Amino acid sequence: MKSIIYRFYTVEWKHLMLKAITFDFWQTLYADSDKNWRKRQAIRVKRCHTYLSNCGYACSLTDVEFGLEEAYNLVSSLWHKHRGISVKRCMERFAEVLQLQLQDADLDQLIECLGAAFLEAPPIIMPYVKPVISRLSKSYPLGIISDSALTPGSFARKLMERDGILQFFTAFTFSDETDYTKPQVVQFHSTLAELNAKPAEAVHIGDIFRTDIVGAKNAGMKAIRFAGFNKGEGDDTLSDAVVDDYRKLETTIAKLSK
Repeated sequence: MKSIIYRFYTVEWKHLMLKAITFDFWQTLYADSDKNWRKRQAIRVKRCHTYLSNCGYACSLTDVEFGLEEAYNLVSSLWHKHRGISVKRCMERFAEVLQLQLQDADLDQLIECLGAAFLEAPPIIMPYVKPVISRLSKSYPLGIISDSALTPGSFARKLMERDGILQFFTAFTFSDETDYTKPQVVQFHSTLAELNAKPAEAVHIGDIFRTDIVGAKNAGMKAIRFAGFNKGEGDDTLSDAVVDDYRKLETTIAKLSK
């Protein structure tokens, strides 16, 4: 497996104003607990089993649970190698493990089952996100850069729309829709291209050191670690700032923009 070489740009920030902001999704804009993830997984198993049974495929709940675990293991192993993968390919792995001859239409319907489970047991929007994001969007173009597992980026967008924040963002980069994950700089640079901003003019906000902070710094951006949910990241020396409450974010961004 290739290792990521961490190289950081040296930039004279004092002469540059921020022109764009990007956010991580999981544990940054939205909080997801292990308990809620297990609840969602149980719904996924039930919905996928019901669909397959109705279509005449012979498999038990235990079989479906095992198949989804293997699908998750695939995306997780690739995430550690900084590679993105579509949810459809994950469900092809699901079919391989269970030795099911599924058609594309079946795979699409199973993905709908995964998405419906996500919306039924969603992560919870962080406190104060909506008013803060609303105000920031009036001064900066905003983007999302998120790694995905078995939740398609399309359903993350649906949740954001349901929660009334989708309209504040103009660029969306989800790893299930690309060939990469963070900290690959292409995830950051492609998003900034949509936002019409140079890396030195942008800041990324996320909770994970090795993906969000390292990725943003390698891309030539500033980086703010959000510690409102994921508090145990340890060394924050690479972060330009650490914020644990969205009520502090605007002031922090203003300071970094000077």
